[in-house]
Amino acid sequence: MIIREEKDHYLFITQHDHAYIAGEMFSNLRKEFVPDKHYESLKFAIHQHDRAWLVPDSHPLMDDLTGKPFSFLNYPEKLKLQFYKFGIEQVNLANSYAAILCSMHYCSLLKHSVTEEAKVFLDREKSRQKFLCNGLKLSQNEVEILDYQLKILNLCDNIALYVCMTSPETRKDQEHPMFVNGLDNSNFFNQYGYRGIVPTFIQGKLKVKFSYSPFENHFDVKIAFRSVPKDLIKEVGLATAYHDARSNYYALRIT
Repeated sequence: MIIREEKDHYLFITQHDHAYIAGEMFSNLRKEFVPDKHYESLKFAIHQHDRAWLVPDSHPLMDDLTGKPFSFLNYPEKLKLQFYKFGIEQVNLANSYAAILCSMHYCSLLKHSVTEEAKVFLDREKSRQKFLCNGLKLSQNEVEILDYQLKILNLCDNIALYVCMTSPETRKDQEHPMFVNGLDNSNFFNQYGYRGIVPTFIQGKLKVKFSYSPFENHFDVKIAFRSVPKDLIKEVGLATAYHDARSNYYALRIT
């Protein structure tokens, strides 16, 4: 779950809704960034890369230590890894190539983890990736293309995270630290090649601009959310308050 805390409420955005936005980012990328090989499988992987969160996001949990809901940033790792595994298996039922990319994506998120559970997960997923690559009879060149496609997935994921995690009213110097100096690993897609792409909300408008735009044209995305009052959470509990909240959305222009 992606969560923005406001004064008297929390704004919840599911990871799967965020993944749909990532898919919209992919559909609008500059054509020179997108390889023709396995295009539909890459598109499917981006749309489904957070399928692992469908179950946990359907029943958000409260962190007893902080008194705040768990977000994807601090969700308990042991639980998260089980959902990651389930998500990859679900994607594999429909598209094994996309499952390889989703597996690689989750592995990249755990590269700094030192827990035994993460090590077991990484070892298992490396074996899964090799097994699926062999099953699809991918050439060495196609395996190398996977690494590039993972960069595309990560770019679309990070831009979608930015537009979901950041309130349009937030000043640049008050944004989450992961966005202030540009998107992780986005320098690959910057024509200047030596710095990451920096996204910024245009103050007073529902518009996002970039220091270097990776997109062909301007386009709109819808941010689906639920606004849950803190008082209601205290009264009836997080799960009930979340399910009772009405779904809503607002539109953003990506420029």
